[in-house]
Amino acid sequence: MLISDYRRDFSQYCTAFETAHFRYRAGFDKELHLEEIYDRCGDLFTAQAIESLRIAYEETPPQFETERLGVRLLTGSARAGFLEARARGLTAEVARYEAAAVVEWDGERFPLNDVPRIISNEPLASRRRDLGARLVDARSRCNDSRIARLESLHESARALDFDSYLALFSEITGTDFTSLAASAARFLESTESAYSSTLARTVARDLPDVAFDELQLVDFLYFQRILPLDPFFPSHDLMLTYATAMAGFGIRIERQPNIHIDAESRASKNPRAACFRIEPPDDVRLLIAPVGGVHDYTTLFHEAGHAQHYGWSSRELCRRYPEFVYATDHATSEGYAFLFSHLFQDVGWLMEHRKVATSAEAREIVRRLALLSWCSIRRRCASLEYEIELHEDGPIQAEELAVAHSDAVSRATRFKRSPALFLTEVDDGFYSAAYLRAWGFEVALREHLRTRYGRRWWASRKAGDELIDLWNTSSRYTVEELASLMGFGEISFDLLAESLIAATKED
Repeated sequence: MLISDYRRDFSQYCTAFETAHFRYRAGFDKELHLEEIYDRCGDLFTAQAIESLRIAYEETPPQFETERLGVRLLTGSARAGFLEARARGLTAEVARYEAAAVVEWDGERFPLNDVPRIISNEPLASRRRDLGARLVDARSRCNDSRIARLESLHESARALDFDSYLALFSEITGTDFTSLAASAARFLESTESAYSSTLARTVARDLPDVAFDELQLVDFLYFQRILPLDPFFPSHDLMLTYATAMAGFGIRIERQPNIHIDAESRASKNPRAACFRIEPPDDVRLLIAPVGGVHDYTTLFHEAGHAQHYGWSSRELCRRYPEFVYATDHATSEGYAFLFSHLFQDVGWLMEHRKVATSAEAREIVRRLALLSWCSIRRRCASLEYEIELHEDGPIQAEELAVAHSDAVSRATRFKRSPALFLTEVDDGFYSAAYLRAWGFEVALREHLRTRYGRRWWASRKAGDELIDLWNTSSRYTVEELASLMGFGEISFDLLAESLIAATKED
């Protein structure tokens, strides 16, 4: 096998794969068209190809550090592709169901993907619960296919001589999930009291018709919408705010034809925002489904963090080492995404970029948004614990896992989850671990930029230049490696906990 040929074909596969997912998620295609892609590119993910890559890695001298790392990442991507290729029929089956499913409510029929948006704008708890129950019922009807797909992924991991899916992805990402879960558990314990008291105080004000002990996922969807903040975040200012914020870093979005933003509303559009690496750095696409208010702003900025990361990736690096662009470990890109979405948790930035008259108003916005981040982090902490149980070796015990997921996430966030969602809220490849590592990295990176460029680091072109230098390396480095190279030391959740408690503290 010639590694250069493999890299070329792998890059073409990734472009086709990302394009198919973009078109499906954007609502342009009713089905997720993967069969033709796998038929054309399936040789990339055979056991023989994986073995050839493993041998190539062993034969690459240690002094060729970048090449050796690249081949290791290619091997990881090939192994992940092996799993996906074998499960592609079930993946398509789930996608077809979700695209066709509808929910009947109030005499109307709504596409499944449009229901969360409706719930997020429904002020009456009773109506949220009614629609939420219908949503859970519709989603869970496909659980048999999701279980079959999961079993396929587990079986394929064992076919590659790994004890479990857990062991495989620990190898692919270089992450000790058990150790990370222990750190996450300590974070949950150390912040439990502060989080619960802050949430209770905020819920009493924002959700007066819901008892604290009766909070549900549908209440969170409405809670994160934060309707009282709408005057500060009108929809017509969304793109202007983004353009102005990027200009502070010396980035002119009107000169970035390589980054396309699809913010149009479509009934068939998936409500979950995403960034697609079609062909970085020349073709990066950002997808958001507006629901209104500050949620649209933070979501756009989060995905823009991904888009800027890929859009500034070195063209030469993308050409020579596509495995650094299409990395299986997503923590590095998520770190940059959180850096941008957390701009809305900076009092000074809000007063300059939004119509906020006083620091007191800005502090209130920060408190509300930091609480939402806190809830999301705690959810991922609990999810990682559950995912380890889900992906360990052994048969899938659906009923036990459903209860475990509901208990863990409900306890961590205080928003109760239906057991029926035990598979719909889980992403492939231990994405919760990537999120957690990214959050730990981002808070350290933010502190580094503030220390180096001042409290208005987000208005410094030098800060922008440093970020562009980082983005230029794409995902060549893990967040742990970046933290070490930049002098942060070991990533810790302690700084993250401190920053959240400080941000949500009442004046």
